[in-house]
Amino acid sequence: MTCCEYCHKEIEQASGRGRKRRYCCDACRQAAHRHGKPMPVPCEMALADRWMRWKRVTRGDGTTKQPITTDGKPASSTDPSTWTALEQAENSTTGDGLGFALGNGFACIDLDHCYDNRGHLTDWAKMLIAPVAGRTYIEISPSGDGLHIWGTAPQQTGIRIRNTLGMNIEAYTQGRYMTYTGRTFRDSPTKLADLTFLLAVIPKLA
Repeated sequence: MTCCEYCHKEIEQASGRGRKRRYCCDACRQAAHRHGKPMPVPCEMALADRWMRWKRVTRGDGTTKQPITTDGKPASSTDPSTWTALEQAENSTTGDGLGFALGNGFACIDLDHCYDNRGHLTDWAKMLIAPVAGRTYIEISPSGDGLHIWGTAPQQTGIRIRNTLGMNIEAYTQGRYMTYTGRTFRDSPTKLADLTFLLAVIPKLA
């Protein structure tokens, strides 16, 4: 599946060896050049009306990321009526950023605080990234010291790992939303790989 890099609509590719189409029409191609490089989004996610916004909310001594609709009302990761299309979510300036509701095959693994004090990836993060590096979209989290591994997987119970080795991992395939930054990690492609293998390995790290 291929999407227009500007409007994210699905486009057909001609058979043969020719250069792949990046835009659905000349108008999108020209608009992309005028406005600069668009935010990278895997095609399947761009076509799914599972987007929302989020805002930081102070609770006690910490903060949380509360999902909200494009007009600032509370949103829910389990209520499709509070979700919208990517275009509407991108065009909204409400809150602090974009969010995406997981489920229907969409999954995400959240590696939190996975950089050491020198700014290098921890060994445990490298281990988890290695099987899917170059095969699925990985982005830098809003904090800047975490990563989101986006992909596909059958629905299952969520996973949360905290251990003495410093691992801080959460993985969900349903009933949750994840913030989306579009800050690509290294040269990650804008496509989604099957994360089933990683989801089976992570619980064994507890």
